[in-house]
Amino acid sequence: MFSVLRIPKLGRVWAGQFVSMIGDGVYAVTVSLYLLPRADAAQALGTLLAATALGSIVTLVLGGALADRIRRSVVICAADLLRILGIGALLLSGPDTSLWLLAFLGVVFGCGAGIHRPAYTALIAQLAGRDNRREASALRAATSRFTGIIGPVVGGAVAASWSPGRGLLINIITFVFSIATLAKLNEPSVNSRKDNAERGGLVREALDGVAYVRGRRWMFAIMLQGTAQAALVIAPMAVVVPMAMGGRGPAALSLVTSATACGALAATLTAARIRSRRPGTIAMLGLLCELPQIVAVAADAPTEWIVTFSFLAGAGASVFAVLWGAALQERTPDAMLGRVYALDALLTQALMPVCTAAAGFLLGLLPISAVTSFAACALLLTVAAVLPVPGVAALGVPPKNDDAEVTPDRKPSAQARNQAGGGQPSH
Repeated sequence: MFSVLRIPKLGRVWAGQFVSMIGDGVYAVTVSLYLLPRADAAQALGTLLAATALGSIVTLVLGGALADRIRRSVVICAADLLRILGIGALLLSGPDTSLWLLAFLGVVFGCGAGIHRPAYTALIAQLAGRDNRREASALRAATSRFTGIIGPVVGGAVAASWSPGRGLLINIITFVFSIATLAKLNEPSVNSRKDNAERGGLVREALDGVAYVRGRRWMFAIMLQGTAQAALVIAPMAVVVPMAMGGRGPAALSLVTSATACGALAATLTAARIRSRRPGTIAMLGLLCELPQIVAVAADAPTEWIVTFSFLAGAGASVFAVLWGAALQERTPDAMLGRVYALDALLTQALMPVCTAAAGFLLGLLPISAVTSFAACALLLTVAAVLPVPGVAALGVPPKNDDAEVTPDRKPSAQARNQAGGGQPSH
């Protein structure tokens, strides 16, 4: 896994993103604590998170098309600049700023996140080369999990020792470091200017990515499952957990966040070794490991129990992420990686803005137990609904049959068919 760091440009990109992701972990804890003193803390946090998700949705698909069209390091730098502007403005306006300004800044930050995600994922895969794709994917996932452990711990320590605002400032500094490592990277372009001209505009390219995914029913079904789970489970829990644990002090919230990341890291280091004819079944059942955490939060269990179950939740989610990510990268041509990753992220976040905001307001009307009970039922139903779809259990069908999944009335464009036929990798 770490052998790919010997590739000079990849190692350089990884270093910058490693530091940047630590900053993201700091932000996850400190932004909640930054807004916690407000009388309407739940509504403020829900508004900010919902607006961030909305910004991501607005830019994800076009961001994926950009990542497949121009140098991906340039796209990442632009994304970092947007996030610097969003956090800087939040610091200047203060924690008591209006909900409308919080919503606007959340959109700015979310736009940066939406542009960044497909570009970074595709850049790592591109620099590694197809022969090292699995190792690079595992390194990226492990880095995300590890920084998810360190970042919240640093954020909690900074918030307790100084202030949450200092934590937000640290996040800005990490983005500056990321931009410095990407300057003059000069990675090879995926497509020439001639190719880009023949492919048409960004909207056409984005639609080609949608057509590619819709032509693979198993892939589309899992992405839709992610939409439902993110909206009905992840969105409400994103508000419930900070509100439930924030009152117990910065250390409690940091422990829960870090425990989730620890479980995810442990699973990331081992999930790639899973060998099964039904990896999709294992991946989907891994999501059910989130149930104990939801139940523990609903029952207002002791912190140590919630921390333990958070570890389990992170492990289960990571098993899904590793197996699903491997299936995507093995089925998708290089020139379409950005768009497919972007569509996956887009569908995951499609309903999160509304549901996150709704969760924030519902917590002012309903007890935490009611919101978490709904989330638990939704988790069970979304997993049960997707498992019977053909191809889900095996995470795809053999490559020779994959193109046959395109239904007559939902054919992709000629560009998408040519890319799928000429670049489809085998297992």
